[in-house]
Amino acid sequence: MKWIALLLNIIALPLLASAQISLSDEQPTQGEAVAVTLGQPERLLVVTYRPNSSVAMRDTLRAEQPTTVFRWTPRKPGIVSLSSSAASRNVSVRFNGLSGSGIIVMGIAATLLFGGAAFAFRLLFKDEAEDGTLDMELDHFPDT
Repeated sequence: MKWIALLLNIIALPLLASAQISLSDEQPTQGEAVAVTLGQPERLLVVTYRPNSSVAMRDTLRAEQPTTVFRWTPRKPGIVSLSSSAASRNVSVRFNGLSGSGIIVMGIAATLLFGGAAFAFRLLFKDEAEDGTLDMELDHFPDT
């Protein structure tokens, strides 16, 4: 009987540790408010946008009295770390719409990719009779 209780404690411990910080919307969107619920009352909740990067930015949510619920409106999309004195959690914040710069980058990448493929196929299927450049003798060119 003791082994069963020990096994249940081992299984439940990670579940309890991960349930310290929960959100009303598990996939928050930039600019939309969500409720952050903590496992125990706290006065501060630290929000770090893009943690462990050179452009990390921090916000601090403060409460007058220790509370378990904070209202948070994500300012930037991307990975965000929510941390209190007892727990921390990483959350992915979605864009509030289509990213204009992302669409432009994908358009440029598609142009380069398909343009390069078209150029390669054109060279591959070039007719030797039409173009005399393939009739050159390569013996006259020095090796490099």
